[in-house]
Amino acid sequence: MVALYITSTEATGKTALCAGIGRKLLDQGVKVGFLMPVQLPETNNHDGYEDVAFIKETLALTESSEQLCPIRLPQAELWRSLTTDIADFTQKLKQAYRKISRDKDVVVMEGLGSLGVDKISTLACYTIAETLEAKVVILLRYSSTLDISKVVQIADKLGQSLLGVVINFVPESKIETVRLELAALFNEAGIKVLGILPEIRSLLGISVGELVKVLDGETLNPPESIDDIVENVMVGAMSLDSGINYFNVKENKAVVVRGDRADMQLAALETSVKCLILTNNIKPLPPVISQAQDKHIPIVVVKQDTSAAISCIEDILTKANFQSPRKLEALSSVLDCYFDFKSLYSGLGLKA
Repeated sequence: MVALYITSTEATGKTALCAGIGRKLLDQGVKVGFLMPVQLPETNNHDGYEDVAFIKETLALTESSEQLCPIRLPQAELWRSLTTDIADFTQKLKQAYRKISRDKDVVVMEGLGSLGVDKISTLACYTIAETLEAKVVILLRYSSTLDISKVVQIADKLGQSLLGVVINFVPESKIETVRLELAALFNEAGIKVLGILPEIRSLLGISVGELVKVLDGETLNPPESIDDIVENVMVGAMSLDSGINYFNVKENKAVVVRGDRADMQLAALETSVKCLILTNNIKPLPPVISQAQDKHIPIVVVKQDTSAAISCIEDILTKANFQSPRKLEALSSVLDCYFDFKSLYSGLGLKA
């Protein structure tokens, strides 16, 4: 029985990596559990259990969300638990872990972010790793100014508990440079790089269904592609002559256009579009509906004007989560190509 604690220095996709690794282990016949040991409710823009629910479904777990996420405390209370009330905190942690780990080979744990930046997240990582004798993987967001020295300090503190780091959101054009230069610096510091993951647009998008929900829209045709991922958003405001060329600039997009602009709606439907969003509560003409149905492209009518709809979509795109089977499938392919599972298995004491 071994615990794998996945943490990060900032918002870099911990839930995604937990789901991807957990699913891979499960597919290899490993009995996998999941635990989100501590959580800060005030830092979440949802009820705090949505990510847990997705992992629960992904790994076919039977425990309740409350069992999988046992300690939810505001920052001040968590700090007190990690310092003044440490004995009580570690006891609760061990009890929660004992229940989750029963009959499991590996328990994947999602840690807090802001490691090395926020003192609470950092102390929580050290405490949990020591208390549960967990192996640690640190997820890093790629940047040309990535400060390796901070990671080295954390690695020195974690010692043998640290399995390595994963560098995420690396532009395709930078993959080879990161491998030759940045990864080499980590290796020189004695830190293994377990993966250099490319930036995949589909993992940063949202599903058509999520768009319909957030816009409170009305879907006119059967939403057969409700789980398709929207990676870009475009506004339909050009003339008919330039419409198709304009919309061809971006793929896998949602097009937001006024409900009375049938010309632009038809032009958009000739390109790689995931859904049409018609504003001002105006329904489209029959030819638009017919073409959309032929191409299995949802039409969504919303009450907002174009500007308000675009603003709403851009806002949700910045907060896109990973709770999508399509995203998990895409991530699994990425991990198969760019993640060192052999080293992970070895570090966890598993057979590759």
